[in-house]
Amino acid sequence: MRLYSSVRSEMVKLKHTSFWTIHIIIPIIGAMLFVFYFQQYGNVGSDKKLELIMELIVMAFPLLISIITGLNILQEERASYFQNVLAVSSRSKKFLSKLIVLYGTGTISLSALTAFFVLGVSLAGKVETIQIGLLLKAVLGIAVGNIIIYILHLFLSFKFGIGISLFFGVFETLQCIMYSNIELHGVARFIPFSWAINLMHDMLDSSESLAELAIILLLIAVALIITLIWFNNWEGRKNNE
Repeated sequence: MRLYSSVRSEMVKLKHTSFWTIHIIIPIIGAMLFVFYFQQYGNVGSDKKLELIMELIVMAFPLLISIITGLNILQEERASYFQNVLAVSSRSKKFLSKLIVLYGTGTISLSALTAFFVLGVSLAGKVETIQIGLLLKAVLGIAVGNIIIYILHLFLSFKFGIGISLFFGVFETLQCIMYSNIELHGVARFIPFSWAINLMHDMLDSSESLAELAIILLLIAVALIITLIWFNNWEGRKNNE
């Protein structure tokens, strides 16, 4: 099975679910709330408001990822107790196709949220107060940092189910809240839950490090390879045997 065909198959399975609705409604609602906040607090500097908005996005993503990923794998469990996953000729392509669809749609939603926000601020006549270049770099930082969260929640959802995925989603959101208030240094900056918030702050402050980004990308690749090796040897959950 080609990867393209596997990705297309994943998208077809999501056709009659709430998956697409969630990815459309959340960016619209989020953008409306952020534009309202941007207009109401005129006494707060634009840079501070933009930083807070980006932090809120980073905090929300782990929980949203845990829900969406958990529901997606729950669909596989309910449909055939994972037989459609376990019986395929290439499990790696199956896992990668899910990762591509979930991460891809999540990134598109993040981009849509940003576009709607900029549009709303433009209509309010305040777009000149936003540094679009820094905003786009911050969004890129969030997108890169979220890859590891998708990989982790695919593993958790397959191995343990949606309950554990949701638990870790809440835990990761709390971690993001904590990391938004403290500055990590050294090895602590490579805690996976901190990547999105650290990269976002670095992009906004124009203090990003190419060496650090390269290490993060390497760690993502290693995590993906390890997860694929596990998935190729996975035999389903014991309660489904």
